[in-house]
Amino acid sequence: MKKAIANRIITNIIAIAVMVIFLAPLYFVIITALKSNTEFLTNSLGLPKTWRFDNFAKAWESAKLGVYAMNSVFYTVVCVSCSMILATFLAFPLARNFFKRGKLIYTAFIAGMFLPSGTIPLWQMIHSAGLYDTRLGYMILMISGGGVTMFFFVSYIRGIPKELDESACIDGCGYIPFIFRILMPIMKPAIASMAVLSAIGVWNEVINSILFLFNEKYFPITRGLYAFKGQYSIQWGMLCASLIIVACPVLILYILLQRQIIGGVMDGSVKG
Repeated sequence: MKKAIANRIITNIIAIAVMVIFLAPLYFVIITALKSNTEFLTNSLGLPKTWRFDNFAKAWESAKLGVYAMNSVFYTVVCVSCSMILATFLAFPLARNFFKRGKLIYTAFIAGMFLPSGTIPLWQMIHSAGLYDTRLGYMILMISGGGVTMFFFVSYIRGIPKELDESACIDGCGYIPFIFRILMPIMKPAIASMAVLSAIGVWNEVINSILFLFNEKYFPITRGLYAFKGQYSIQWGMLCASLIIVACPVLILYILLQRQIIGGVMDGSVKG
């Protein structure tokens, strides 16, 4: 009995410590977003003496977040949709072993998850193809049918009976109609889970936008954060306000779809 109580106390202490570690940066960002730059420099960790809620409005206008947000919405919708379709078309033949070297190909995809992104070769390829500083070139970099999504889809599809494929074939259903009309509706929990996680990655992406985009009209919302970095100073209040504005859409999306994400991941792990 004493051992169980001691274990519970230790578990609670660890949980509280982890919670503090995760909440401390969030607290710092929120209180900084409500301070003037002068107050931040004199009292960075304390509560604001004057709550500057106007930092959010100023940040929205100064960083052109409205324009950049529309770009990010477009990039996210297109890239996530293409990634889910591509991952499904890759995962299905690998899960059903349609290739003679299917296991080797699958292993190569998994091994690729541990390799660096290869920024320099990617830059050379995009530049040679004439896609540098274009929406298409930027989106191609973020469309991915491999990696975690493909790995998860393969595990999920392996749990779907092969008799379904045979029945569709007997009824005269073609390969592509089978993918879109039968397989993808069955995979809705898995697709929803990976789509949300992929959307978070596309929305928060910043490195590729710095390297491959030069024209401001193509910038995603994360590039707006650089509007508050000057040569000699940084406007910390409006920068943190912008961080909160940028994070809110994906945070709301995750909260609304939390059950679907967890359910899809758990269902996929059981099927795998």
